[in-house]
Amino acid sequence: MFFLCSLPCNAQVEHDNLFSLDISYVLTGLLNHGWGIGLSYEKKAVDWLSFTGVFGHMTFLTGLKNVYCTSVSISLFSNWYPLSNGLDKLYVSVGGGCDFMNYFGKGELPITTKDTLIHLTPLLGWKFNVFKFLMIDVSTGYKFIITGSQNYSEIKDYINTGFRFNLGFKILLKEMRRNAQS
Repeated sequence: MFFLCSLPCNAQVEHDNLFSLDISYVLTGLLNHGWGIGLSYEKKAVDWLSFTGVFGHMTFLTGLKNVYCTSVSISLFSNWYPLSNGLDKLYVSVGGGCDFMNYFGKGELPITTKDTLIHLTPLLGWKFNVFKFLMIDVSTGYKFIITGSQNYSEIKDYINTGFRFNLGFKILLKEMRRNAQS
């Protein structure tokens, strides 16, 4: 399926930076009676290598009665593109980051109201254009928790550990600027 979707992409312009909206934070927030947003920026270093910075924020209701959690996630990934000189097609990525969690509310709060989780995540994905200014990024990977805190068992359902499937929408800033100037 990925091969067939990539066929129209053969003649596309080479991309050197991508701004993205990550819907996994939005969905996790909504599914837990809250909200979330995830943003990322990818910059090409050389023809086959790029770096991605990811920022995510969620506020949601936990499994504890009347206890909410607000979280901030910051990650950095390095990406290798074996089939492309731009930021499209097949890529292999390795990265890591931190999830900072803070609990609040009227319910019985955990003994420690703050958590910090450090994670490592390898990914395998494919990016393809759907419009001149929009790219879809489909990837899968596994998020390993390297260190956690005493509240980890209570929040593991909210930080998307283990096997992951990601769907991202990449906005091609260079193409949007070209269309705006035309």
